[in-house]
Order: sequence, then C-alpha cells, then structure tokens
Amino acid sequence: MSTAVVEMARDAVAHDTRLVNGKLNGNKPVDDDFIRKAIDKSNLNALRLALLQVTGDPRLAKMSTCRRAIRGGAMFSHVLSDEDAPLLKEIAFNYLSQRKSDDAVPPPPSKEETRKLLDIFGDESIQDVEFNYNYEELAFEEFPRNAKWSDKKPSAEAIADFQIVVIGAGISGLAAAVQFKNLGLNFEVLERQQGIGGTWLLNTYPDARVDTSSYLFQFKFLKNYPWSEYFARAGETRGYLEYVAEKYKVKDHFHFNREVIRAVWDEDTSKWDLAVRHSDGEVENIKCNAIVSGSGLFATPNLPDFPGLKDFKGPVFHTAKWDHSVDYRNKRVALIGTGSTGTQLASRVASEAKEFTVFQRTPNWIMHMDGYGAKIDDEVRFIFNKMPYYWNWFCYSAHVASQQLQYMQTHDQEWRAKGGIVNERNDLARKNLTEYIKSKSEGIPGLLEKILPDYPPLVRRLVVDNGFYDMLRRDNVKLVAEDIDKFTENGIVSASGEEHEFDVVILGTGFKVSDYFWPCKYIGRDGTTLEDLWSKDGPRSYLGLTMPGFPNFFSLYGPNHQPRSGGFYSWGEIWSRYVASSIVHLIENGKKSIECRKDVFDEYNAKLDEKAKELIWEMEGSGYYVNRFGRQSVNAPWFTYDYHSMVMKPNFDDFEFR
Repeated sequence: MSTAVVEMARDAVAHDTRLVNGKLNGNKPVDDDFIRKAIDKSNLNALRLALLQVTGDPRLAKMSTCRRAIRGGAMFSHVLSDEDAPLLKEIAFNYLSQRKSDDAVPPPPSKEETRKLLDIFGDESIQDVEFNYNYEELAFEEFPRNAKWSDKKPSAEAIADFQIVVIGAGISGLAAAVQFKNLGLNFEVLERQQGIGGTWLLNTYPDARVDTSSYLFQFKFLKNYPWSEYFARAGETRGYLEYVAEKYKVKDHFHFNREVIRAVWDEDTSKWDLAVRHSDGEVENIKCNAIVSGSGLFATPNLPDFPGLKDFKGPVFHTAKWDHSVDYRNKRVALIGTGSTGTQLASRVASEAKEFTVFQRTPNWIMHMDGYGAKIDDEVRFIFNKMPYYWNWFCYSAHVASQQLQYMQTHDQEWRAKGGIVNERNDLARKNLTEYIKSKSEGIPGLLEKILPDYPPLVRRLVVDNGFYDMLRRDNVKLVAEDIDKFTENGIVSASGEEHEFDVVILGTGFKVSDYFWPCKYIGRDGTTLEDLWSKDGPRSYLGLTMPGFPNFFSLYGPNHQPRSGGFYSWGEIWSRYVASSIVHLIENGKKSIECRKDVFDEYNAKLDEKAKELIWEMEGSGYYVNRFGRQSVNAPWFTYDYHSMVMKPNFDDFEFR
C-alpha cells in the first residue's frame, strides 16, 4: 500500500480539523468577513436544511425554493429563492459565528422527521418509493447501508467456518470488505494488481480524474472526507480508497498480485475450488464457501487488432497501461479514441507533443461541467466542517440532480409524433450541447461536421470537456475523423489512404466490458459454465448480483448491473449489503448453499428486456452498452428508486437453499 497517498489523506483530514477549531493556514483566526464569504459560497438550500435541522427555526421551513435550469432546461436544481436568501444568510452567520468547536451536535432526525425535511427541501412531497433510497443518501446513520445479524446470530465458530473470497480490490471489493468486517465474517480479498484502487490503480494516464462530483462519488459511511477538488484526480481517489481501508481496518484482509484464474463448484463439499496465480507464476489452490466478484467493468483493456500493428516501430500502449518510460514530449503522437479517457488526456498531451493527431471513429457528446478542475477553498471547507449536517444536505443535492438524467433516457412516443426525436428533456439537452459545440468550433471550417454527433445524448455515456475542443484549435493538432485502415512501420494509414507518420501511438480504445469476470473461468453446479448460460445473447444475471447454476457466487458489477444514475460508491454499498445479508441468512439457518432459481432468473430477464425497449441505449450510435448480439447488457433499465427497492434486501423466495 502506498504510504505517500495515505499520508496525503491524513494531512487533509488534519487541515480540516484546524478549520473546525477556527484557524486557517498559519493559524490566522477565522473572522466575521471570512464567515460571510463562506456563507456566500455555500449551497444555500443545503445550508437552510442543515440549519433547520439543528435549530428548528420555523422561519427556515417557510422559505421557498425555485428550480434553476441545467443543460438548457433538461435538468434542474433546487435553489433557495432570491427573496429568502438575505434572511437565510443572516441566520447562518449568527449561528456559525457563535458556535464553538466543542458545542454538542444535535442527534440526527428520525425517519419521520427526515421525511418532513425532504419535503421542505424541494417544496414538494417525496414519493414513498423514493424515500428509502434518499434517506440512505442523506447518510445520517454511521453505516447507512449495513447488513445485520438477526436475533439468532450463530456461534463464533460457525461464522469463522464460513470462508469468503472477494475478488478485486476496487470500490466494490472495498465496500464488501467493510461490510464483512462489520459483521465479523471470515473473508479475504484477492487482487491481481499490486494494491488497492481497482480501475483507479490501473489508470495513471495524464490528467486522469473522476468526471462525477466527488461529493456524489464517495462512500456514505465515511463522512465529510476533505477532497481538495470538486472532481478528484486519480491520485487523490487512490489515496481515498487506501485511507478507507486503513480507517476501517480491513487492509490486512487484502492480498495483492493474486489472480483468480479458475473456480469450480464442488457439490460434495458445497465449496468453491479456486486456482490463484501469483505474480511469479505459481498457482495456489484454495477453497472457500462463497465468492464475491468485484472484478469490475473497466478492468480489461480493449486492445484492437489493427492490420500491421506489430510492424509499427515506435511505442504503442493502452491508456490503462500507460508507459511512463515513454517521453512523448516534442514527439509526433497519435491518439486513437475520443471517449471519456481519450478526451480527458488529449489536452495535456497536445500541449507537450510536437504534433498530435486524434483519430475519431464516432464523435461523442462532450459537455462543460461546472467546477471541473476547480479547487475547494478554505471558505467552502469551513462550512462543511463548522455547520453540522451541511455535508449531508450538500451531497444530497448532488444526488437529486443526478437522478434527473433518467428522464432523458426514455422514448416519448407522443413527443416523437409531434416531431421530437426522443423526449422533451433529451431534445433540450441536445439543443444545449449542440450550442456548446458550435461555440467551440466557430472559425474552423469543417470542424463542426466532424465533432457534432448524429445520435441523441445518453445513447452513449456523456463525456466531460477537459479542454478537448479548445485543444483542437492548436496549430500542432489534427483531427482525423476516419476509420483506420492499417498500421505501417512509420505510422497509420486512414480509410482515405493517407499515411500519417508518428513516433508514439496511444490507444484510447476502451475496455472489454462484455468480458465479465475475466480472466476467471467459472464452472458451477453440474458443470455449468457462464458460456453455457450466456450462449443465446450474451451475459445476463438476476439483479446484476447472481445467476442460476452458480451457488454461493455473487457479483458486484455483473450483467445489466449499472444503474441509470447515482454515485457508484453508493451502489457498491447497496450491492454489498444485499450480498452480506444473503450470507448472513445462509449461516444463521445452517444451510450450505444459496442459488438463484432459474424461473426467477428467466422471469426477471424477460421483464428487463421489455423495460429496455422503452429506453434509448440500443439506438444507432450506441457504444459499449451494446454487446455483439445487439443487446444492451451493461445498464439496468429500471428507474433507480425501483431498482433500489429490488436490491435493498434479498427476497429469499427467489433462491433455492441446500
């Protein structure tokens, strides 16, 4: 585990402690002017709810909100009305200026009280189906998504006898580890890389960072982590994950440079036999009662097999296997691919390369994101630390905004009959994004035609602009919007027949997202393989979590598992709670195996396919969501509140126990 990144995390926490105690850097005291500036920089509606929660001031409940348009009206955020802002700021100043660092923090509200606060947040009543998910997102409880033993908790010996292997030390694997640690379960985590981080350990390319707000992209059991930027860089994300492992005392359960290559179910023992390859090539055989795969969706680079690729004389490497020994500065560099990764690193590489050529097969919808690349200053951090529960409501605000992406994913037949393309919100987003792209391509003949997509937004994943469009204006940059015909020893021949010469080639060609659980070969009950189960139209699962024929096997990022919106860390917590609850039930009832029923699996997938027809993911222009059979096998088509209710706790009638 990297000591440096953990120390950086500790230093950040220490700095925030100084802010709580009323000191800035250099021990300069926090004065009234600073407090007022901090209030001005805060999310006023989140601040209002936090103040209402701790003071009960009835004036706060009577304040009104309005909807501020985002993406040209395709989305909105709840903001405090301008009329109420001055009074709110004065109430906040009086509270913050008088509050001492050792003042007691009021206990969190009950669920009934929280329900009332949620209604006040947006001036509208929250629906029953939304409440459980939203309550967990507020994270008032220490572990808002913890599995628990019932009143018939078995003996310590029975718990210790049940051995669990978690595969993967990324976000999902870490979420499972914290769950299992809290329950006192016997588990170990096997990771083929050299440390904790998953895809954030794999991706070390220039300017790598999250493209979802860090206040949405974080665990809910670790409160108020002091991020340095609104969108954390890869190094800070790795430090965060390692800090979590250290803080929650699970790091001793992790074993690195261990790759699970084969798992066979033994019916006689009701255990899995695992073949685990070490970094030196040695293969170790181990047994366990249950497997939890957190191997991830973005773990296996997609390495294209272009004709002549091996003939190229210069270095060629994938973005997920960045070769830091290669100095691309003042070189002729090619980038193949303009998805999230390629777009993110392009500006940085272009600024240092002699010549930079971008090969684009399909243009993406690339959007401006407020706060992307921005630092979090001391005034903002002060509010997070000084105002009880502000962090909870600030994060909840990000959650509510993110949920609106779902409304842009559904076909509206009435809207289309009137001449629309998808639905009103999607068409508004398209108009807004088109205007942004037009503004970025002004003055460059022919550029707009190359970079403007001809398919609706969200058919593919939206991409955040990290200076990509501005980069295309550089004199040393060329965009080739053609397929690649072949490689030569000196470069690349595009479809038009033109040869482009390079010194270095970067492959931003994505990941093999349909290769679930690779490289492990799973053989389940009665010799069933995943290839057998998925032979008709590709990978399928029940709830993304389990499959018939594979007892005591759970996945934390399985087929059709990616929710339509929300923070991935939160879903990792939700999924791991489901898995942990299943294992707890198994042990408490003295059973040896739990397996999804085939009829339940079939019925679920039939409903899933029917629901998917309502959505836009399989339209022309679709990317990695759709597999080679033409079926969308990555995303869960359910509205997130509905999906949350499905996976909040297991329905044990859906399973067969032995």
